[in-house]
Amino acid sequence: MIKSSVSDLIYSHASSRNLLDLVVPSGVDRPPLIVFIHGGAFHLGDKTDAAVERQALVEAGFAVSSVNYRFSTDAIWPAQLEDLSCAFDFLRANADEFGYDASRLASFGPSAGGHLSASCGIAFSANPSTRLIASVVWYPPIDFPNMDADIEATTVVRATGRNDAPDSPESMLIGATVSENRERARLAGPLGLLGQLEPGTALPRFLIMHGAKDPYIAAKQSWRLHNAIKAFGTCPELQIDILPEGTHGGGQFEEPGAIGRVIDFLKQSFAAQPGNV
Repeated sequence: MIKSSVSDLIYSHASSRNLLDLVVPSGVDRPPLIVFIHGGAFHLGDKTDAAVERQALVEAGFAVSSVNYRFSTDAIWPAQLEDLSCAFDFLRANADEFGYDASRLASFGPSAGGHLSASCGIAFSANPSTRLIASVVWYPPIDFPNMDADIEATTVVRATGRNDAPDSPESMLIGATVSENRERARLAGPLGLLGQLEPGTALPRFLIMHGAKDPYIAAKQSWRLHNAIKAFGTCPELQIDILPEGTHGGGQFEEPGAIGRVIDFLKQSFAAQPGNV
């Protein structure tokens, strides 16, 4: 099933964490490439996370690259997006060597990786040569200043401290306390990146998924992303699924149907790409 599998490819020299892994399935001529971006509150996690989901993507016929990026403890935003931009550049440049299709790229990430997947989908759209076909976003933090209010408005018992506190993952990411720097915090990610795009810029297809019982990040955060993309007006396919029994990577996200939903969406997205039959 595996045509090639390589680990710890160096895609940049900004940090020792600038490494990626790559798996290309056999029996598929130049498959699309899914770039998996791990979660971990921007200061934890590794490219080896989510092995089950990544394997399912390979078995579905996709090449998969999983990428490490600088932690917020080493560099604040937008260093993480800069790392991922370098990773995508590396993957485009080396597609012929490894046998996947550099013109058919998508991003996929959970939690902090969801924030970064959405950021890639939006930021890379500024240049038609780097625009992705699709971005899959699982239970992301999106609007940092409103994370506390969003989860307090639910009936879910939260599992974290305040997101606007000085030691929160979101404050660590921006290098400043969210409660004291609300506009800076709001712009650190997809919402700010959307505001930087020229009106009419074509966006990739988006699939956003969130658990209704997420005790870390309220589902309304995903709705904020959905509504912002919808208002921008140039997303060819925008879907949001709120899983009623989903938690933060648990519940329904542990069932085959969740990754199956992603696989179906990606297949449809690549099939809808101009030039494909």
